[in-house]
Amino acid sequence: METLRYVVLVNALLAVISFAYYVLLRRETFFRTNRLVLWLGILATLLLPLLELPDWRPQPVRTVMHRTAQVFVPKILSDVDTPKPEVTITFPNRGTYPAFQHQAATVKWSWPMVFLLMYAAVGLVLFIRLGVQLISLGRLIRQSVHEPYEDFTLVRNDAVTSPFSFFNWVVLNPDRHTSDELEQILRHERVHVREQHSLDMLGAELVCILFWFNPAAYLFRHLLHQTLEFSADQTVLAEGVDARAYQYNLVKVSLSAGQSTVTNHFSKSQLNSRMLNKSASEKC
Repeated sequence: METLRYVVLVNALLAVISFAYYVLLRRETFFRTNRLVLWLGILATLLLPLLELPDWRPQPVRTVMHRTAQVFVPKILSDVDTPKPEVTITFPNRGTYPAFQHQAATVKWSWPMVFLLMYAAVGLVLFIRLGVQLISLGRLIRQSVHEPYEDFTLVRNDAVTSPFSFFNWVVLNPDRHTSDELEQILRHERVHVREQHSLDMLGAELVCILFWFNPAAYLFRHLLHQTLEFSADQTVLAEGVDARAYQYNLVKVSLSAGQSTVTNHFSKSQLNSRMLNKSASEKC
């Protein structure tokens, strides 16, 4: 029951934190801070239910609740097996034998146990699927042509329709892009590589696996992806890239298909929400 209580509390906290960020912070342009806030929220979600907070209730209230629990808990748990007294039979030869043969203990299934088993089973399936995706991604990178750069390794593959980065690799098909597009794509993906955004992407996938039935987990992943893309856009534009040309290339590349949730894509987040023309948030 304690495990079920923890699962319920963690999912409730995740919903509160995700929707609070969506309402209060998603339009702020302090993207590195926003990234940190999102992960601190996940950390708080996992740790807060484990803390034992002091009981601030007045003594009379605690006394009444304790007496109420003594009355109702035995009724709720009345179906729990209680140990039965041992019954024996003594024969004339003074031999003593048990009156009833003990049956082998059987596992009693309860709805909390079934729920937790189903929860874990679905999570395991999703984790295996993530592993398969990573193996396929690794195979794609190994079978491609590698070109080392100062900050990353360019991976050329004719089968790639949409450019993306994953850890130190930037994967694309150069034949699908003009020289100006390639320059802006590499500037953008270089930010993802330099700031280790792939760790965030994998972490977001693990959050969705851990809280697979909670819509707030997918909202968290969406918000984190947006924050990473906005951060990369902000850095690229700060380098002097023309905002209009950059937006045009985003639209053009966004028409490509085959985007994965574990990689950083040049055109990943929704174009109508990219903050290319938004003024920076004011510092306090």
